[in-house]
Amino acid sequence: MTCSHSTRRLLRVSIHLSAAVLVIVSLTGCLKQILFLGLLIHGPPSIEPDFESRTGKSMTAKGVTVAVLCEAPLELQHDFGKVDREVGKYLTFRLREHQVNSVHHERVQAWLDEHPDWDSPVELGEALGVTYVIHIEVEQHSLFEKNNQNLLRGRTEGLLSVYEMLPDGGGKRIYTRDIRARHPRLAPRSTYNTTPANFKREYLSRLSDQLGWYFYEHHHGDDIPDAT
Repeated sequence: MTCSHSTRRLLRVSIHLSAAVLVIVSLTGCLKQILFLGLLIHGPPSIEPDFESRTGKSMTAKGVTVAVLCEAPLELQHDFGKVDREVGKYLTFRLREHQVNSVHHERVQAWLDEHPDWDSPVELGEALGVTYVIHIEVEQHSLFEKNNQNLLRGRTEGLLSVYEMLPDGGGKRIYTRDIRARHPRLAPRSTYNTTPANFKREYLSRLSDQLGWYFYEHHHGDDIPDAT
């Protein structure tokens, strides 16, 4: 996961810088020099995480800890194996990669295995002593085009919620977003060009990025790889 993500990130940064340079080249005089110097020092402008803009809170703040909890209907687990565990694992990896202090997926899964009758994400948050629990409810998930096992296109729909733990015990939901993910966007991928197993890893990586953007900064153009 790390190598492919680093390669994609380098590509995105190159695209961002190239686009910005083209804009700056079209300018003249001191303004061009000032903008170019700012680009070299600070890089391309970033997009504030939606969670921060809507709640005024940050998951990258000092002392904040996070747990990721994902669940899916039994029929999806039957069709796609442990899709809930895989989405949770990939998102946890992505958050940790972007300086969000997330509890290791194995600890979350161990608690779930020991408490199969859990009722609320708050229970997990209290047990692990975290600040927030990111709760993902996968409602629909697929890797193939409808009625075509030769064309690959990942789709996931569901609900993402964040629960904040309270100092005196318990917790409350402070953030929700609908999940509507698709990759690639422009056209499906043929099974003649990649295997379903490789595409599954690619899609989970892109899905975890799309979910992670709610919680850490990203840049305009980061979704360009989603097109193809």
